[in-house]
Amino acid sequence: MSRDKRLQNRAIYPHWCSDTVRFCDQDAAGHINNVAICAYMETARLTFMRDMGMMAPREEGVRGISAGMTISFLAESHWPGKIDLGTGVLRVGSSSLTVGSAAFKDDLCIAAAEMTVVRLKGKVPHPLDEGFRQALENYRLRGL
Repeated sequence: MSRDKRLQNRAIYPHWCSDTVRFCDQDAAGHINNVAICAYMETARLTFMRDMGMMAPREEGVRGISAGMTISFLAESHWPGKIDLGTGVLRVGSSSLTVGSAAFKDDLCIAAAEMTVVRLKGKVPHPLDEGFRQALENYRLRGL
């Protein structure tokens, strides 16, 4: 779904943060490299998780981990600049959630991704509580 054109629309994202394009983010051709773009998406996911309270200690041994990421690199971009990162909820499972996210530089969508986070207690999936599920509903991607 990360090639889904709808993920390239800034208007669908309820959560925003940003990152800075560093000089070292460039490849030999002077483009922002794919590894740097993956790091921007990590910033989007982790900032979203922090803001949703998933990183705050609640229950002993409960944590959220990244279970996967599908990313599409959509456009070339260059240093210097700022990356705007939009994120929202695509799906909520019993112990996981999948977020959609996109990276925008100078109003151009340069990448879109789907990222799944699983809540674990120890090494076992741990259910998302009802209060958290309700809070996530406020961060659904608009129109998807």
